[in-house]
Amino acid sequence: MQNVIDRTNKFYLLMSRKVLSKKEYGVLEKLLIEKMSFEQAAQKYGVTSEDVQELYQRTCSKVKAVAELFSEIDQYEKKLQKLKRQLNPDPSPAAMRKEKAEKDRQKLLLDSSFPFSKRLLSVLETLEIKTIGELSDIPLKDFQNFNGFKIKCKEELTAFIEFENIQYLFKGFAVWKKQPIVRFK
Repeated sequence: MQNVIDRTNKFYLLMSRKVLSKKEYGVLEKLLIEKMSFEQAAQKYGVTSEDVQELYQRTCSKVKAVAELFSEIDQYEKKLQKLKRQLNPDPSPAAMRKEKAEKDRQKLLLDSSFPFSKRLLSVLETLEIKTIGELSDIPLKDFQNFNGFKIKCKEELTAFIEFENIQYLFKGFAVWKKQPIVRFK
């Protein structure tokens, strides 16, 4: 049972890292993970145990508020899904795939968290490609004909497509990614 509590403490602490100050995070880590007493933590930070206890209570309240926010967000997402199902009570798998494809096609390339190189960004900018849909409209075999699109760009474009899990938007992707780039002279 203690192992479950320890893992839960680590989870909440990691979730709260961006919300807590360095000191708050450090105090919680000492108390919850390293199992220090209030007195030991107070000595480590050069404050009284009452100060540590107060900081602990404030920090726990902050973490609890964040956890409640996540819970609320989750509830609203469920309500949204319920409303969507009421609007379209029995979407077929094909309709769901079509909706996902349309959503993926509208996504801006620069909204992706994929780390594009300047090389590939330059090629995409030259081609005036801003969305995944515009990218997927170009047959993959045609990319080798574009100036500046070489082996590294192909590797990076392949990695991007797999990173975003949008292979289904690119006809012949599985074959194309294995083929070498052929240059015509």
